[in-house]
Amino acid sequence: MSFQIILDGEAHEIEIIHRRPHLKLLIDGREHVVEDPGHPGDGLAHAVIAGQRLSLARAQAEGGQVVRCDGRTHMVTLLVEGEEADEGAALSDLRAPMPGTVVSLHAQPGQDVTAGMALITIESMKLQTMLAAPRDGVVAEICVAEGDLFEKDQLLVSLQKEEGDAGDA
Repeated sequence: MSFQIILDGEAHEIEIIHRRPHLKLLIDGREHVVEDPGHPGDGLAHAVIAGQRLSLARAQAEGGQVVRCDGRTHMVTLLVEGEEADEGAALSDLRAPMPGTVVSLHAQPGQDVTAGMALITIESMKLQTMLAAPRDGVVAEICVAEGDLFEKDQLLVSLQKEEGDAGDA
């Protein structure tokens, strides 16, 4: 079984080689063994990959999952078979992965940003998380201010649509 994911705006090919006795994946042509994939769903989890135990937190977000591991936050989107890998169109809006409070803003409207660059730091359940730009682009709007409360899936930051995106005039 193979599929494609978008991780922080970059497409990756994933193939499940086998599931037992351990999950073996081929990611962009490189083999990885996952001994303990952790539990499914949102929340804190641990996974053992290539013999290394990783602590991670994940939360459903519009169009995918936000995963925090080793101090970095990543947006992961699964492409459904038949979808085109149009990362720019799919990743223009940065939405809250869970309810919380805005701790700090790291960008402003009109600013050029690159994929992975810090845009906003939030706090949810006493855990601070930095949310990064899902792709290269220009910040179109910051929809919250420091200290604001927000709900899950609320729009926090949007990037300008790229040429060819739906809705362009």
